[in-house]
Amino acid sequence: MTYNKILKNLNSKTITIDNALEELAKLGYCPNVLNDDNGHWAVTFDGYQNVPTDENPCDIETHFSVDAEYWKNNIYDALIYALNK
Repeated sequence: MTYNKILKNLNSKTITIDNALEELAKLGYCPNVLNDDNGHWAVTFDGYQNVPTDENPCDIETHFSVDAEYWKNNIYDALIYALNK
């Protein structure tokens, strides 16, 4: 599925968040869904982490910077906003 098709399906809510995130990952994107503990959601594709050195899950430390405009009241809106930026 292409980037534009994912965005179109999100706008029409004919794709679940899970499927959209998985399809984006297949295209090489690394979407990160964040919650601010106040009921707001953001999706960012920017951040950094230490590199996993093994195929198995391991401890990592990840850092994100999220501009205030990215925080939305639900995950759908947050993902659509991030994809449009």
